[in-house]
Order: sequence, then C-alpha cells, then structure tokens
Amino acid sequence: MSDYPKILDLSNKNFEQFEEFFFKRDVVPDEKQFEYFFTDLAGELYEEPLHSSPIVVVEHLNKLFSEFGRIAPKYSLAQLDQGIWGIWGENLRLNELLWDSSVSIEKRVQCIRSMYYVYSEFVSKSKAEVMVNCFDMWWDLILHGFWFQQKLFERHVKMGDVSALDAESRQLLDVMFDTLKQILALPDERTRRCALHGLGHLHHPAVRETVQLFIDSQKMHLTEQGLRWLKQCRDGTVM
Repeated sequence: MSDYPKILDLSNKNFEQFEEFFFKRDVVPDEKQFEYFFTDLAGELYEEPLHSSPIVVVEHLNKLFSEFGRIAPKYSLAQLDQGIWGIWGENLRLNELLWDSSVSIEKRVQCIRSMYYVYSEFVSKSKAEVMVNCFDMWWDLILHGFWFQQKLFERHVKMGDVSALDAESRQLLDVMFDTLKQILALPDERTRRCALHGLGHLHHPAVRETVQLFIDSQKMHLTEQGLRWLKQCRDGTVM
C-alpha cells in the first residue's frame, strides 16, 4: 500500500474493471461497508470520488443493468447486495449522475430504462428462496436522490411537488414511472413488490391510479396487512 491515498475516478476504469470494483469483493459486515468502496480490490485507500467523465460512468451503469442477467450469476447474492449498496449508497451516490446535465438526457433516460432488465432477467428468474434487499431498496435510494438533488433543493422544491419540477426533471420522473410500471407487470411476486415499493416513493401523479388498479386485481387474495401496505404504496406514505 502507498503512503498517500489515490483519487477514485470510476471513469478511468473499463467496464470489466468497473463491474469487478463493485462485485468481485469479499463480503464484509454491514458496519464496514460504508467505507469499503473507498478501497480498491487490494485494500488501498482512495480519497473522495471524482468522475472526470460522468458519461463514461453512466454508460457503464447502462451496460451493467442491461446485461445483469448475464453478469449477476457470476457473483453470490451477498456480493450483489453489497455492490448495489455501494453503487447507490451514501458514499458514492452514483444516482447523482442520473440528474447530471453534463450527460445527455438521452443517455440518462436509457440508463433508467435499462434497470428494467435487472428485474426481468435476474430477480424474476432467481431460484433463491429469499432475495437480498438491495433490489427492494433500489428505487428508494434513487428516488431519495432525485427529490433531494441540488437544483431542486436550491429552489425549495418539496418532495412530491411535481408541478414545481423543471422539464428535464419531469421527464426523468416520467421515465422512472414507466420503468416501474413495466416491472410491476412482470409475472413474479418479488419483482412486483419491488416495483410497488418504488412507486410508493416516486410521488408521480399516475401512481395512485396504477396501484389502485393493482389492488383491485388482487383484492380477493390480500390479507389485511397486505392491503394496508399497498395503500401506503398508493398514497406515497410507504417506508
């Protein structure tokens, strides 16, 4: 290990290096994961992250999600869970690149749409009896970043105030809604639950009708607790 920390620039990694940086790691306890992605695979410490080319990182994310069905089986569920929390978690916050106007809106929309394949090609086809929680929390982490992005914070836009969004932010919100609606349509209970949880944090004007239609289609099979949770997703009050 060197005496001085290095700058973490994910833009300088090719796709294989990017993938392995997040997933090809030993699994560590939760309390160690916050700082874990400030080290490379050899344990050498990085300084604060810098993205000299945000478009490269967004393109890496797009490829990762689009090909998740091929990539994910190379790793354990625990490695995937740890890596996804590394991507979206508070330390690296790569979700901020989805709101970065230095990257074309087309690239960012493509990246959001590619997240569908994480659920259609991996989660829905997984044989695991219990799925790790990164897929359930995926949209919670992204949407918290969306509603608290710097430009909205500076304009005092409150969470859920869709009328106050600029045109670009509204476009991204619509794309996230469309993607979550696609995931909700998958014939798998786990993916549907992930989508409903995401819709509950989206605060899009079409969420209420979408979730109510789902409730109506499932009401014969719902427990009281299940119905209560779905209503929270519908009303945007889910935790």
